[in-house]
Amino acid sequence: MSVRSVHSGLYHGVQMLRGRPVAPLMRRLERWDALDPAAYRKLADERLAAMLDYARRTVPMYRSGEWGSVASAGRVALADWPVLDRRLLVEHRERLIAEPYANALGRRRLVPRHSSGSTGVPVTVSWNRVAMAWSWAAEYHPMRWHGLKIGMKTLRMWGRSHAIENFVLNRRFVPAHALTPAELERALRFLDLERPELVWGTPSAVAELARYASRHAWGRRLVPFAKIGGEQVYPFQREEIREHLGARVIEAYGSTEVGPIAAECPAGSLHVLGVNVAVEILRGDAPAPVGEFGDVVVTTLVNRAMPLVRCRIGDSARLSPEPCRCALPQPVLMDLRGRSADLLLAVDGTPVHGSALGQALKRYSGKPPLGAVQQILFEQLDQRHWQIHVEFDQDVERTLLDRQVTELLQETFGAGCRAEIKFVPKIAREPSGKYRYYRAHLRTNGGAQPH
Repeated sequence: MSVRSVHSGLYHGVQMLRGRPVAPLMRRLERWDALDPAAYRKLADERLAAMLDYARRTVPMYRSGEWGSVASAGRVALADWPVLDRRLLVEHRERLIAEPYANALGRRRLVPRHSSGSTGVPVTVSWNRVAMAWSWAAEYHPMRWHGLKIGMKTLRMWGRSHAIENFVLNRRFVPAHALTPAELERALRFLDLERPELVWGTPSAVAELARYASRHAWGRRLVPFAKIGGEQVYPFQREEIREHLGARVIEAYGSTEVGPIAAECPAGSLHVLGVNVAVEILRGDAPAPVGEFGDVVVTTLVNRAMPLVRCRIGDSARLSPEPCRCALPQPVLMDLRGRSADLLLAVDGTPVHGSALGQALKRYSGKPPLGAVQQILFEQLDQRHWQIHVEFDQDVERTLLDRQVTELLQETFGAGCRAEIKFVPKIAREPSGKYRYYRAHLRTNGGAQPH
């Protein structure tokens, strides 16, 4: 029996003892992958109808206010439900817990999941055990599309971890919120000596590891796959991970509210996990035409403890009108962008999403000195003035770096941009290990807000 099989059996055994049947649910997801798109859509619709019926009957919040008229109408379409946002979720959290879990016995069966607050207001969502099993099954099953299985040797780069969990899953942990040179060296030694199949972490953390490997002459194919998620994924990060770690990048997208939402297939498309979550793209409260950009709104199909219906989670994307060439039946999510309210300002006052900076950095990937900095943070002070924090532990050609940064800002936000560069030993991440490359420190009517 292989080491991987031992750890896989240990993981599934522990989960079953905790009342979480992950293995049977993964087998079910594998069978559903073989459906054609029409049959898969029918199955997803049936699961959605069952959840909506359960939610309207058991959730106090959905029997009052705007929701009350929907619930009293009986079996209704998803589009008839009002939209939840994170503020409502925080304010009415107790009233969103379904009645079978509202008594003392039911509360003891709940597992709280807390968001990092990287997409706005921090939230806590209660999950029941079976829903947790669905969540983990939906996390691990799409990895099988790439030939990756539970129990494979893994380097994990995230905000926090547990020693027992790491042992069971056969992984080495590196804290993404504290990526010191010593931790990065330790991670690279693990990749070099142990040859794991996967590095799994936030895109900024894995890209930082790749950049460090490049600058310190590791220069080898260190790991076959890198699974990244928890932050917006930028092309320059994919390029650095592929070039300096030798890894095939796999994106995963999810949220605290509903768990895994979409996963990347071998053809490079981000497939909506439609039997776990219903995804809508809205403009305001109205559906965006298929293929057009809008807010991501999600409905759980698995969490009967806190069945969130039409929850706006703060991200933006569009649904592809075309199926993926990989032949998987799930619909495809495109152009995913985090924090829909995360706006900066161009010189002329036009709002520009902060992700434009991440996109622009691709032009400098591998081009020193900007492409070789360990980490960078763009802070907008007003429409023309920026302060740029740069991590760099080697000598740098300051004049060229100034020119590259100014060029990037002016191409993205307008010709009047001016930048002050400040070298720092370390740019702090959030406690979760997440990181954004931009921050606004201005307040204007209709413009960017501090966050």
